Amino acid sequence: MKLSDITSSLGRSRRGKQSEKDNDLGFGTNITTYGERLINPDGSFNIVRRGVSNWRPYQDLVEMSWLRFFGVIVAFYILVNSFFALLFVAAGVDSLSGVNPGGSLGRDFASAFFFSVQTFTTVGYGAMSPNGVWANIVASVVALVGLMSFALATGLFFARFSRPKASILFSDKAVIRPYKDTPYLSFQFQIVNERNNKLINVSARLTVSWVENLDGVKTRRFANLELERDQVLLFPLNWVVVHVINKESPLWGRAEQEIKDMQPEFLALIQAYDDTFAQEVHANGSYTSREIHWNRRFERMYYPQGVYTVLELGRLHDVAELEEE
Repeated sequence: MKLSDITSSLGRSRRGKQSEKDNDLGFGTNITTYGERLINPDGSFNIVRRGVSNWRPYQDLVEMSWLRFFGVIVAFYILVNSFFALLFVAAGVDSLSGVNPGGSLGRDFASAFFFSVQTFTTVGYGAMSPNGVWANIVASVVALVGLMSFALATGLFFARFSRPKASILFSDKAVIRPYKDTPYLSFQFQIVNERNNKLINVSARLTVSWVENLDGVKTRRFANLELERDQVLLFPLNWVVVHVINKESPLWGRAEQEIKDMQPEFLALIQAYDDTFAQEVHANGSYTSREIHWNRRFERMYYPQGVYTVLELGRLHDVAELEEE
C-alpha cells in the first residue's frame, strides 16, 4: 500500500467525522440577530471592527478603492507642498529668485507653493530658484521628500496592479427549482469569470447557516452542502453551482415558508488557480432567503455564432419562469 493511499483514506475519514463546529467557517454560533448576514453581497465580512486601532498605511493603501487611493495621493501632494510653501514664506519670498516680493500674503504663498511643486517634481523650469542658505536647505529637503514620495507611489502602483484578485462574478440571486427529472428540489446559483484570463482547477464549497432554537436558546447552526459538481478543470463559460436537496440535506422536506423561517444564509467559497498571476485566488458570495427565487431558472448565457461560442456576461442575473423552457 502506498503512503498516499493511507493519507487519502485518513483525510476521507476525518472529513466524514467533521463536527458541526468545524463547519462554522469561523463565525461561531452566537450571531443570531434576525436579518443579519455573515457575508455581504460583495464578498466582504459583515463585521465592524471597534476598539484598538491598528492602522497599517501600506496595507490600507493597497487594499482601498482606486478612487480613494487617488484622493489620498492628491491630498498628500497638496498638503506636503503647502507645508513647504509655508516654510519658504517664513524664510521670505525674497529668497526665491524670480518672485517679486511685496505682494499680498496669498500671492506670496501661491508663488512659494508653485516653486515647491517644481522642486518636488524635479521639473525646474528655471524661472524661479532658491537664493540664500535657508531657501536652499528647504529646497533640498523638498527634493528629497519628492524623490522618496515618487518611489513610494511607484511601488504602491505596482503592488496594486500586480495584486492577484479573482474577478469571479456571482449572480445576484439564487433559485430553488426541481432537479432535472427527479422528485428532488435543488438550490442553484451561478458564477462567471469577468476577465478573459484562464482560471483552472476551479472548486466550489457551499455552506448553509441558519438560526435554530435549541432548548430555548437561539443558536446559529452550519452545515456543508454537497454539490452536484464541486470542481471544474477549466472555466471558459459560466458555471451553475447546484446542491440537490435530498434526504441528507438540512433543507430536505421543508416548504418555502419553512426555509424562510430558518433565516438561512448560503455561504459560497470559490477557489481557482489564476494562470496570469500563477497563484491561487478566491472569491466569496452569500445568499439570504430574500435573494432566493422559487421555481425559476437561469437564462442560458452562451450560444453558438458561426464557429464561435458567445458568452453574454450581461445575462448572469437573468432568471425566467420554468414554464418558458
